Amino acid sequence: MRSRGVSLIITMIMVVIIGLTAAAAMRGTASSERVTNNMRMQNLAQQYAEAALRYCEAQIALADAARVNSLKEANITLSATATADWQKTATWVGGAARTTSVPSSQVKSADSSITPPKMPQCFAERLRLSDNSLVVAITARGFSPDYVANPTTGETTQGSVVWLQSILALN
Repeated sequence: MRSRGVSLIITMIMVVIIGLTAAAAMRGTASSERVTNNMRMQNLAQQYAEAALRYCEAQIALADAARVNSLKEANITLSATATADWQKTATWVGGAARTTSVPSSQVKSADSSITPPKMPQCFAERLRLSDNSLVVAITARGFSPDYVANPTTGETTQGSVVWLQSILALN
């Protein structure tokens, strides 16, 4: 009779150990899933930023002969201020924002069910370098599908924003 009592205790200890192991495995799996989803959202934001950068670069390249008119049609403004406007919040946020939102036809995804809450944006501005050469700095940003921002400050409160920049030399 005594041996049956010991068997029950050993069985209960084994059940507790198996339960704790299963709980730890489930926690690890849930954590890995969150990490994977965050990486996926970051990658989507990166792809949207790349699409915006390529869109603005293409618009400027196509506008070689009639640069000003073509850029106006694409709603791309070339700024010629002393400081870089892409660094200013007012360029990107609010009623005075001077960015170009990329048309949805230019943002193609293999997963058609995912669309960004905010279309990727780009901004082009003329900058004069220290050697007096003139360049166009194109700054683009893409947003993850879970992106949320403060409407007044533009600060990201949730999700990812990826910023990319390219410099085009004007000849």
